[in-house]
Amino acid sequence: MKAPRIVGPRVAVIAPVLGIPSEVWIARQVQAFRQITPVLMGWRTEAGWQAPPGVETRMIPGQPGSEKSLSQRIMRKLGLARAERPSAAQITMTRGAIEAAGVQAVLCHFAWTAIAVAPALPPGMPLILHVHGRDVSALMASPAYRKALAQVLARSQALIAVGQHQVDRLRPLGLPARTRVIPCGAPLELFAAGPMPVQATGGPLRFISVGRMSAEKGMRESLAAFETIAGEFPQAELVLIGFGPEYDSIAAAAAASPHADRIRLTGRLDPEAIARELSAAQVYLQHSREVGGWVEGFGVTLTEAGAAGLPLLASASGGLVDQIEEGVNGFLFPQGDVATQAALMRRLATDPAERARLGEGARRLAARFDTARMAAELEAEILAVIGKAVA
Repeated sequence: MKAPRIVGPRVAVIAPVLGIPSEVWIARQVQAFRQITPVLMGWRTEAGWQAPPGVETRMIPGQPGSEKSLSQRIMRKLGLARAERPSAAQITMTRGAIEAAGVQAVLCHFAWTAIAVAPALPPGMPLILHVHGRDVSALMASPAYRKALAQVLARSQALIAVGQHQVDRLRPLGLPARTRVIPCGAPLELFAAGPMPVQATGGPLRFISVGRMSAEKGMRESLAAFETIAGEFPQAELVLIGFGPEYDSIAAAAAASPHADRIRLTGRLDPEAIARELSAAQVYLQHSREVGGWVEGFGVTLTEAGAAGLPLLASASGGLVDQIEEGVNGFLFPQGDVATQAALMRRLATDPAERARLGEGARRLAARFDTARMAAELEAEILAVIGKAVA
């Protein structure tokens, strides 16, 4: 049973859209806070979203960036930061929502959220910027966005990044004095609750991957790697969990495979169902790719799979390199390199003892990124910022 939250300073936790499945860690984060009272805020909600139990939730009217005026489009072409600034009406609505919430500080998930929120903050309101992925990778190709982000960094009292590579990327824009790497985390109480997966000679051999079905998540590459070795291991199966723009094409490719009867696409699942699927697998795959400037911030599902006790095979991309200790909890392979991924899958398929050893290492190392631990570190930074602001 979780300890009751201690009522402390009220802090707005703002994300553009509440309830996106790939951002489940935001809800987990606010539910794990114990020393502050979070007020979860956003402009929109995902269909079917339900507020986290016990967490105050407020919606912000309007939606910054939903429409760009002609002058803003021109300013963007000219590389001017003003192109990213919300309208006067949006600023007024956002400020009203923040003031009505009665908070002492604001934590913005994603840089674009902070760009929209910063002009609306009451004077002296502390701003904490929490960056994750596309907001500090693909979008930085725009000069206007980079300049707007530099202004927000100068305005922020703290920067929280989920990977060191993000801090390095932002450094030329200027970093706040308080800059920390705090990964998203995953709840060990859910994913490490069961026994270690069965890893036995002649036993089940299920490869599994979880994530959004889009080009950057590399599920098509993992499917190709599985097809490379499937003929050698008739007991091998592949399970792909998730949904996204490439779902239909990946499903068609799986159906056309000579090994179609051993490939299963589940679609979108809730965390409890994902935990059950992971506990029934033997090897976890994550082939993230840097597509269109996008870079993986942190592999939440990689930590979930590690907590479940699965050996990890992942591409050497973005924050994933911080999560894999070669030969201890798994192995890295070059992104886009299907042949090397297949070779590592073959290696683990033939050695259940190594799978078991790596799985034990994966569960042990996953404790570094437990949601409760990550939330406590983040709370400490927020409280330090509030304390400095009050002083």
